[in-house]
Amino acid sequence: MALRTNKLYPGSPYQELAAGQFNSVTPEYEFKPDALHPAPAAYEWAAADALADFCRQHNQRLHGHTLIWHQALPRWITEFAGSQAEWDALLKDHIQTVCRHFRGQVSSWDVVNEAFEADGTLRSTIWLRHLGSGYLEKAFRYAHEADPDALLFYNDYDLESNPVKRRAVLSWLQAMRQRGVPVHGLGLQLHISIRHPENSQLTEAVQAARQTGLRLHFSEVDVAINPLNQAVEPTPELLQRQADKLRFLVGLYQQLPRAQQHGITFWGVADPDSWIRSYFHRADYPLLFDDNYQPKPAYCTLVRP
Repeated sequence: MALRTNKLYPGSPYQELAAGQFNSVTPEYEFKPDALHPAPAAYEWAAADALADFCRQHNQRLHGHTLIWHQALPRWITEFAGSQAEWDALLKDHIQTVCRHFRGQVSSWDVVNEAFEADGTLRSTIWLRHLGSGYLEKAFRYAHEADPDALLFYNDYDLESNPVKRRAVLSWLQAMRQRGVPVHGLGLQLHISIRHPENSQLTEAVQAARQTGLRLHFSEVDVAINPLNQAVEPTPELLQRQADKLRFLVGLYQQLPRAQQHGITFWGVADPDSWIRSYFHRADYPLLFDDNYQPKPAYCTLVRP
């Protein structure tokens, strides 16, 4: 699951569920560049180290999220006015300093996050503008140099519902692997809802991703029940539809070859912790536990498939 250290209060239901119900952790905020690298020569490790310690105490795998993204950047990076060589040095320093700090603690990384647009073109990020399309390859190579034992992932959204974007991502990953770039896995974020995508779309997407031979991570799973932002209560009927959707998704994951199964990560612990409420300003109930941190039918789907 995705965790925030600022909610891990001893004795809280959030901490109890985080410690007892999940075996893999992705930091929701703590590993992003604005949190870790607030100034050119300054790294802030306290919150990220606390999360790593929590994982170690509870025998949980730690998946690093994320090294390179066009969001969550500190101001000094967005205002950096260096040459292409200096941008390259910045990219390398950030990636390798972070990877070396967590070497032996983080087993896998989202190296690059959300680099593609809906039409399949590369997103015009600060990295693309200053380094060109080669920044993706460099990011993976730099991460591998710093931690050769870590598994390296590309992570993106809408790959289950946008075949144009999916084909572009899969083609790019295949081309990088053919050049010997150390890409080990693909993260399908899977922010889905009870309405969309259709189960047939989910099947098509997972089958296409499977053909790459990459490890697959269902990396940011939530199942919204109110995607249209209506006056909706979490009725038993809606919660059962959510459980049915999740059951189908988990079934697709279980059909993958074991060597390609990297895990299913839920993007939050319980409904009040979901990014959907704050980002979209809507009432929604997309996770396994309700506002009182009690299990929902979706949770029962996992423990009694």
